[in-house]
Amino acid sequence: MMMPLLILKSKIKNFYEKNYRIVRCILKMIFSFLAFYIITGELDYSDTFGQFWLLLMGAVVCGLTPDVVTACGILFFMCAEIAQVSVLLAVAILVIVIIYFLIFGRLAGRQSYLVFSIPLLSVLHLEYAVPAVAALFASPAMIPALIMGILLQFIIKGVSNYVAAAAGAADTGNVLVPLRYLFDYLLKNPLFIVTVLAFCLTFLCAYVIRKGKFKHGFQIAILVGTLILMTIELLSNIILELNMNLLLLTMRVIVSMVIAYVIQFFYITLDYHGTRKLQFEDDEYYYYVTAVPKFKVAVVDKTVTRIAPGEEGETFDLKEELEKALEEEKMEAKSD
Repeated sequence: MMMPLLILKSKIKNFYEKNYRIVRCILKMIFSFLAFYIITGELDYSDTFGQFWLLLMGAVVCGLTPDVVTACGILFFMCAEIAQVSVLLAVAILVIVIIYFLIFGRLAGRQSYLVFSIPLLSVLHLEYAVPAVAALFASPAMIPALIMGILLQFIIKGVSNYVAAAAGAADTGNVLVPLRYLFDYLLKNPLFIVTVLAFCLTFLCAYVIRKGKFKHGFQIAILVGTLILMTIELLSNIILELNMNLLLLTMRVIVSMVIAYVIQFFYITLDYHGTRKLQFEDDEYYYYVTAVPKFKVAVVDKTVTRIAPGEEGETFDLKEELEKALEEEKMEAKSD
């Protein structure tokens, strides 16, 4: 069973290496289109922004441009849909996200994907895979992005609840009502605090295990992180009486864990941005090798020593020298 998967991973790796730019553009287009489709489907307050041609055109633009354009496109569709409910609410969300990226935007270049993956995957009930997977490839500097993603997830839920509550109520004309409702929804919702706590602890525990010198550390990190997340959710359900569907929660956690394992299995081979450490041994020695990507090493830091035949200096055959040393040790042992 494992051998076909390893062969498949090797084929995907080779194809990915040969067609890196094209594959990445296509993947960005697919991700952007799915993100726009999920947002306009969940926040279906305007017929204009949900049109197929507009979503497709936006996905093509995001696929051919830098990653920051994808984040801006997701934010645009989100705020455009919320503006149909309340312009002030959309502006407030836009300002919060902009302030966040101004403060934390330089800590990690790919954190925009983490910020928006939580609200997007929550619609598919797969958000529990995010903290464990993020801990495998990111540092604790990504925790603010994790919290911001959870905030956006509950903002979307709060807007949906407000629309449902305001459907049968009379319009007072007060533009501050949606903003107050969302503010109260976040403060008085214990599930919001529980989710932030569970995701952050899961991320930290999985990160510590992944950085430790454990055999199969990545797999253990996913398992332990997922168990911690599920434990916190279950204890919170009992203590705070959140009335969660335990069967649905268990199924979501298991599916998220399987997704995390699949991503870990395929992505580790395809990721060339991080430093890799390898340990192996023979009968007499342990060998430790650290592989660092070329773009992280300055040209002046490289020292290359070339030993070519014909150069002045002493040259010798390593194999012959080892054999001589062994013969000398044997002779000394016999003489003793």
